[in-house]
Amino acid sequence: MVPVRAVLLLAFASLLLTDAAQVGITCSMCKTELASISEKIHSYPGLMAQMSDTISQGCDQIPDDLQRKACREAVEENTPLFLQNFLKTAEAYAENLCKSMGYCQ
Repeated sequence: MVPVRAVLLLAFASLLLTDAAQVGITCSMCKTELASISEKIHSYPGLMAQMSDTISQGCDQIPDDLQRKACREAVEENTPLFLQNFLKTAEAYAENLCKSMGYCQ
């Protein structure tokens, strides 16, 4: 399951970090990729927990102990809700997310 998690995270990160004009990513491509990510999350039940753990590891970069702890708590509390909402509203969310990244008008 680790390779799937890595692929999902890399695919999503590439969407977030890539300039649409340079790569030529279309609105349709963006929405399709986000739908694919949603499908993969549905297909692997433990993946949401793994993604939450991976995101939480980013908190380790915070030097202050109290802020690091608050970061971990916020991630643990909010990531499952975010992912569940994303899965429930994948089409609408994908459209809005792709618009906010400049791939859709």
